[in-house]
Amino acid sequence: MKSLFNFDNPFIQLLCRLGDMMIVNVLFWVCCLPVVTAGASLCGLVKVVQAITLGDEPEVIRTFFKAFRTDFRQSTAAWLALVFIAACLAGDLMLARLCLAGGALTAARVLVAVLALAVLAAACYLFPLLARYENTLREHCRNALLLAIGKLPRTVALTALNAAPFVLAWAAPVTFLKSLAVWLIVGFAGLSYLGCMLLRPVLAQLEGRSAKPKDNEDEGA
Repeated sequence: MKSLFNFDNPFIQLLCRLGDMMIVNVLFWVCCLPVVTAGASLCGLVKVVQAITLGDEPEVIRTFFKAFRTDFRQSTAAWLALVFIAACLAGDLMLARLCLAGGALTAARVLVAVLALAVLAAACYLFPLLARYENTLREHCRNALLLAIGKLPRTVALTALNAAPFVLAWAAPVTFLKSLAVWLIVGFAGLSYLGCMLLRPVLAQLEGRSAKPKDNEDEGA
């Protein structure tokens, strides 16, 4: 019985990790409520989950808000740019539905969907890069695009993973609402965890070349 509650016990470690994921998940969506802070909140979430996937034991609240504060300017600019692009694509789609019909409308829908997926694919790399590396926003965007193209099979998996909640909300809104509690408790952190696991080989390759993590504790990763 004593060994069951030993912190070296894998089951206890799993529970601790789950607890960390739940805490950072709540921090994420609470800090997203002002909307404009969603980018910084996403960087905080990714920073904590990156540490967890690397086997570290981060101080969840401290690590989250440190990344939130440090990356606020760049992540907010990136987030607002993504919102603007999404609004433009939505406006184009609405305009196409008003002005086009038949095959032309279908082609416009396909084009908007392709562009939206391309933007989402780049964003899948952009925020992890923002959270982990020191660079200009322009270089982060450039590197995110290069990685999205250069790591295409992984990009497809990352894009599908991050598009899943949007697809679920659009295709099965009732099911999405029924699962809302899961998203609020651990869902966003769970998606981030899977995404960080997919990105681990990419980050390891980058750090084997020239890129270095922001924090000293990450350098041995």
